[in-house]
Amino acid sequence: MNYRILGLSGLRVSAVGLGCMGMSHAYGAPADRKEMAELLADAVDMGYTFFDTAESYGTATCPHDNEELLGEALKPFRNRIVIATKFGISFENQNTPGTHTVITDSRPETILRSVEGSLRRLKTDRFDPVADYRAYMPQFRKESFGQNKDLFRLLDGLAEQKHATPAQISLAWMLCRKPWIVPIPGTRRLSRLKENIGAGDIILSREEIKDIDSALDAMKMSDVFSGSPVKSKEA
Repeated sequence: MNYRILGLSGLRVSAVGLGCMGMSHAYGAPADRKEMAELLADAVDMGYTFFDTAESYGTATCPHDNEELLGEALKPFRNRIVIATKFGISFENQNTPGTHTVITDSRPETILRSVEGSLRRLKTDRFDPVADYRAYMPQFRKESFGQNKDLFRLLDGLAEQKHATPAQISLAWMLCRKPWIVPIPGTRRLSRLKENIGAGDIILSREEIKDIDSALDAMKMSDVFSGSPVKSKEA
């Protein structure tokens, strides 16, 4: 699969995406959920990383069926793919045969409600400021993603050359520097477990390591978390 940058967003996606509407909506009765989940997993295996849905792709009894389907089926792969969804319309008399009048609604309160609902159904709601330590790390601030765009571009380019993921390139960069370095990335996800171990099969030459180091030395990046303050316990 070849990949492209989507518009001006900087998102790197498969050159061909997968439209998921027909799995739940508009093309007769919804398809078998188990079969569609398997199809979506097969698509990821083939190299698809771009999946399209909408909050309105559903049925009279389950109005958000398609988002819920994708949320469950793509959960194991969520950090490897891009899901696009849409909002702002509903259908009049959806439980009757034939085409239906489209009702538009893009009021601010509707947008907020739609975004929150889609994030929840697609299981992409993130950064818990109470329980997730990363909420306080400077590299995860919104402005940091723009500051680190050159780093992301470097990783994306190397990942495409090596048929790997950016995370695998990061691990391979450490592994190939010295034979005694052993990275220990943590994860709760099976997909990440497989991704991380695959980094051991990626070979970066000494020249490639040198080029990466030179690029990093000349690159402007955001601040990063350097560890919690240490304080001795008073007697």
